[in-house]
Amino acid sequence: MTDERIRFAAVGCGRVFERYHLPCADARDAMRLVGVVDTDAQRAGELTADRPGVWTGTRVDRLIEETGPDLISVCTPNDAHAAPVLAALDAGIAVLCEKPLAATVADARRIAAHPAAEELLGVNMPFRFHPLLGAFAEAARAGARRVTFTFATPGNRVWRARTPWYGDARRAGGGALLDLGPHALDLLTTVFGPAEVEACATDAPDMEERVRLDLSFGGLPARLDIDRAARRLETSVTVTTADGDHVLDLRRGQLRRADGTVEEGGDRPELAAVSAYFDRVTGAPGGPHAKVGARDALALQLLVESAYAHARQPRKRATSAQ
Repeated sequence: MTDERIRFAAVGCGRVFERYHLPCADARDAMRLVGVVDTDAQRAGELTADRPGVWTGTRVDRLIEETGPDLISVCTPNDAHAAPVLAALDAGIAVLCEKPLAATVADARRIAAHPAAEELLGVNMPFRFHPLLGAFAEAARAGARRVTFTFATPGNRVWRARTPWYGDARRAGGGALLDLGPHALDLLTTVFGPAEVEACATDAPDMEERVRLDLSFGGLPARLDIDRAARRLETSVTVTTADGDHVLDLRRGQLRRADGTVEEGGDRPELAAVSAYFDRVTGAPGGPHAKVGARDALALQLLVESAYAHARQPRKRATSAQ
């Protein structure tokens, strides 16, 4: 009897794969892990020690040859996204890539330009899939006067021990803005449409932990504040209207409307994009299941690059009136 389950493989066996991709795969009877690749062969072996028959190695080409996967998750450092993603696309394999699309705009363009990218590639940006987003958008769009997105996390302390490349500008491609900005910007552009960068300030030139980004959505002003070295956790977007503030609290899973009513929803929303893409590939009921595609991911990376360009501009000094 043949096993018709989706053959799942991964490139990169770090914390992101262990916490997000692997649990989502294990939760689906229609998927089975067939192979993993990591530059650290010992880590790959330890991860699969209780999974007999799972192939491990250090080369993507061998992974594809030996396991014949239907689906690959790419969970490598940012500068190592392009090669395995392109290898999967060349082989006609569905591939889910961690955000950002790549460490550089040049590599992001290469990926997005692949003829199979729009069909086969998904990018892990979960906020657009939040179950409360539709209700929030409906409440927020009417009479919106200002938008504020606050993203605060002690992530640099929580993640750095397991992912030291986060502090390497060459490997990461940027700091907090490239790391967390795509999540926030994907939600904002999903709700309010295309954005233009008005101004950007960071606390460091190459590996920033704090960002203040001012945007305009067709004249609607918005501010994104990111703090990756915070002593608190907050992920929320507030829209100010004539009736008051509507707040989507992504961490607590709450929509707090201006009239005082509160709607709750969202079980582990950080898994939403991975779950949606896996459901798409496995043909789970309730489809067609959406994904963040290559063009959207590239557009977000170009928006981040525009923000960095604004941050690099010399600040004008105030002059005394004569």
